[in-house]
Amino acid sequence: MAPRQITKLIEETIEKMELQEHISFTPEEKIYFEENFEPFHLKKGHYLITKDELVEHFYYLEEGILNICFPDAKGGFVNARFMDDRAFINPFFLHNPEHKACYSIKANTNCKVWRMKKHKAYEMFGESFNFCKLAIFHLEKSLMHRIEREEGIHCMTADQRYEKVLNKEKWLFKHVPLKEIARYIGITPQALSKARKKIFR
Repeated sequence: MAPRQITKLIEETIEKMELQEHISFTPEEKIYFEENFEPFHLKKGHYLITKDELVEHFYYLEEGILNICFPDAKGGFVNARFMDDRAFINPFFLHNPEHKACYSIKANTNCKVWRMKKHKAYEMFGESFNFCKLAIFHLEKSLMHRIEREEGIHCMTADQRYEKVLNKEKWLFKHVPLKEIARYIGITPQALSKARKKIFR
């Protein structure tokens, strides 16, 4: 069976995550993806998920940039993660059928997204060893990202945090306002500006 669109995208994501030695979807699993994923477009500035919303779908980002953010104690929000092309958004919720979002996911650019109804994703999570492994690897990657981010906030200077995001997520600077990047790495816009001046002297 020649790969169709969503199957090909998912296989590209497996390669991007360097999991091709661990995960190889069967023809039946690929058919399930093709039958149950549907594409749609999300405009820049619109929300994929809003806080307190009951999450009804499992999402995959084909292209664009999405921002996962949490409310803070001051009435603002904290940018926890930015996600770019070829990424699964929320397989971590599959263990909880009544998952209600404590976060929001906003489009920083125009995005093409695929979605699968939650009960269909939940069925596949229970029946497909490959899909189960994918969810576990994704959760591990998300936890490592969170740990590294918290270590940066607590143990690095503003200059070091800026250098780290510049080295690992340089693509953010093409599409995300500097004030959003500052919020993401836990420094003020003024501190980010000073760090940028030091690097680009």
